[in-house]
Amino acid sequence: MDMFTLSGNSVAASLTGFASNATGATFTLSANVVGDGLAHLVTVRNDSVTDHGAKTIALVGTDANGKPLIETIAAPGTSATVTSTKHFLTLTSAKPSATIGADTFDIGWAAASITPTFNPSLSGSFEFNIGFGCTVVSGSPTYTVQHSYDGQLWVNHATVAAKTASIDGTYTSPVRAIRLSWSVAGEVSMSGIQFGS
Repeated sequence: MDMFTLSGNSVAASLTGFASNATGATFTLSANVVGDGLAHLVTVRNDSVTDHGAKTIALVGTDANGKPLIETIAAPGTSATVTSTKHFLTLTSAKPSATIGADTFDIGWAAASITPTFNPSLSGSFEFNIGFGCTVVSGSPTYTVQHSYDGQLWVNHATVAAKTASIDGTYTSPVRAIRLSWSVAGEVSMSGIQFGS
């Protein structure tokens, strides 16, 4: 048998968690991690009425598994907020493609977050039969179990998606990776077993 645990206490969104009133041609970050051990989507808010939408911002850090991660996002327009499509465990820099002058941006994170991945055994000594249970430990989270066949595209579990209470589930067909994701903050613990000879 192969046992695994995925868990976390996802914190609430913060508009200024990484930087407040960042300005100029290079942004100075006041923090590099969220602090809950999970990877979050990054948010950038334009505090001004100037439209910076023609610029881009290069986000550099690490993914949920600690591997290098880079994403270039469009800068926000007039008094707008943009959100990354990738989840960052750490954010080491956020650099605009051109200076924003005296205007300011706030850089933070969304509640949307993910755990590191569990990679099931695909060897012949293991049947692909995984049972798991998710327990809400504290708060009022909304969470989903997700899986991937290639490590890039993620799909929600057929029955354990957008849940707010404890529940169990299974995987009977092969997948390459499994993770736990949140859309609303709170603490969830997932434990599973994969049968093997």
